[in-house]
Amino acid sequence: MRVHLVLAAKRAGVPVPSVALEAAREAITRAFPVPAETVRSAGWRSAAGDTALLSWSNEPEGHGLPLVCSGGGRLMGLTGHLAEPAEVERLLAAPRLGEAAVRTGGVFSVFRAGEGEVGAATGLTRACPVFYAETSDVHVVGSRALLVHLVARAAETASRRPEIAWDLPAMESMVRAGYFLSDETPFHGVGALPPAAEIRITAGRRAVTEAPLPEARPAPASRRATRAQVDELADALLAAVRPLRSTTEPVRLSLTGGRDSRLLAALLHKADIPFVTSTSGHDDHPDVVIAGHVAEVLGVQHRVTRPKRSEGGTELIVPHPRVRTHNALFACEGMISAYENIPGGTRFDPTPRMSGHGGEILRGGFLQNQADLDAKAVRRRVDGLFGRNADLLTREAREHGRALASPWLDRCREDGASVLDRLYLTYRVGRWHAASRASLLRGQNPVPPFLDNLVVRTALSMDPLWRRSEALIHGVIGAFAPRLRDVPVEGRPWRFTAEEPPRRGLMDRLRPPRAQAVPAGGPAPAGKPWNWRTKPSQELVDLMSAGIIDARGALKGDGLASVVDEDAVARLPESRMDVLWHLYTVSVMLTDAFSTPAPPDLPPVHVPVPGSPPERHRS
Repeated sequence: MRVHLVLAAKRAGVPVPSVALEAAREAITRAFPVPAETVRSAGWRSAAGDTALLSWSNEPEGHGLPLVCSGGGRLMGLTGHLAEPAEVERLLAAPRLGEAAVRTGGVFSVFRAGEGEVGAATGLTRACPVFYAETSDVHVVGSRALLVHLVARAAETASRRPEIAWDLPAMESMVRAGYFLSDETPFHGVGALPPAAEIRITAGRRAVTEAPLPEARPAPASRRATRAQVDELADALLAAVRPLRSTTEPVRLSLTGGRDSRLLAALLHKADIPFVTSTSGHDDHPDVVIAGHVAEVLGVQHRVTRPKRSEGGTELIVPHPRVRTHNALFACEGMISAYENIPGGTRFDPTPRMSGHGGEILRGGFLQNQADLDAKAVRRRVDGLFGRNADLLTREAREHGRALASPWLDRCREDGASVLDRLYLTYRVGRWHAASRASLLRGQNPVPPFLDNLVVRTALSMDPLWRRSEALIHGVIGAFAPRLRDVPVEGRPWRFTAEEPPRRGLMDRLRPPRAQAVPAGGPAPAGKPWNWRTKPSQELVDLMSAGIIDARGALKGDGLASVVDEDAVARLPESRMDVLWHLYTVSVMLTDAFSTPAPPDLPPVHVPVPGSPPERHRS
């Protein structure tokens, strides 16, 4: 992981407050969750001291670009990676950094500083985020929200180690959904820069500009047009992985039985890039069975990682929820629920890794699991995204969520399909995936072709309803690895084989409906396997409940009562375990999060596997 911070004084020629610079060096141990001995740093200040760039990394020397690049009187640091490292010079010189960034291949954010100016920019997905804050004296922009907050607070309070000030109204989204459906953060005064945006500070003044996203063209109306768009996306994907041809280690691909990781396997196969695959789960899990078949067809090594069980095999052994939550909070800065599986901190491994996360961009975003495309149904879906679990909130928190939903609901009147497409890009990728990706970057080298700027630009230029049909990615898989056409997918069949395409005109409505097709190889396995997080043991439920409500029945977490209704939480049924995880995460965060980077020493929890006899003894 690389962490960058740029600062600019509000008054030109007046140095950035020294306490802010001191606090940055102090706060990095809290905001950069890696072993301190692995971190190297670099720093620069302008001649007048009114602008500065500070950078840190736990990546080994020689991995990727230099920590800080320079040219033309400017310095620059990047998070993530460029598809073509030579693009550094263009980004250093670009007069409009944001426009240059979104037209540059790779998955990255960029931070730039020079005499009298600092700036930063996000990519089309903001999978590598940029956070910003300002005080009466200084602008602070960085890649870690907690670091930005602590430095801004230091400038306000003149303390090198200031207390965290929470943005309590923003927490409603975390409680409801487990991530932020907004540009807010847990930290007061800190916002996330939108996708495809640039923040620039000159002469002490801040300006935020957003580059327009591509307009979608009509769906292809002929085989030739279809082939052309399939080839267009295929070319963009091949360009995104071109740098991996020189990798010394095989790419490690996390493979499931679904569509998106299969496309990556086909892509690596076509690009002749060595790779191995792995799947997590039990031997009879559909993901394990189908992923093994995909790997066998492509002739690549496949490994299965099985969940840790007790000696008798009748219980899963999982981390204590407090330990799991501590890891999620430090790695993801309180922007994703401990319901998610966040890897623990380790030393950096430069081996390239891939998974299918974010592949829904190529399938219409939130459209890919929207069955009813009627305008009212789409509006209900948008309303549900911002209103889910709202019964737990206080009146003020519910109003906050409705205000966030309002502009998206208004846009539904014009083009509901586009709204669900862009909502996925803006929040599911730009906030949920960005937070999850941060946990990977601290110890791994994730290379996500689906989030590459040029791949996303290509996808967004195509009709979202056609992408939703899955004909596009099915066509790309067939072009890359024809033998995978006959391998069934997990869950439902390919949508274009099972659903009638949208009828757009009179002639379309007069045509008879197509017969539903079943993919070669037979139907995929059905049914959802047991998930210990939603159907856990009573012990786990009790531990989490005790972390939310104290012995007197009052809510824990300083200020949590201003976000959630105490009586509604007390009545929360165990069938809603997902929101219990979200509540627990927020409660722990507000209680004592970020006080120490070391996780608490608590014993793991044993969760009985359904259908297994109870064990008499535990080793």
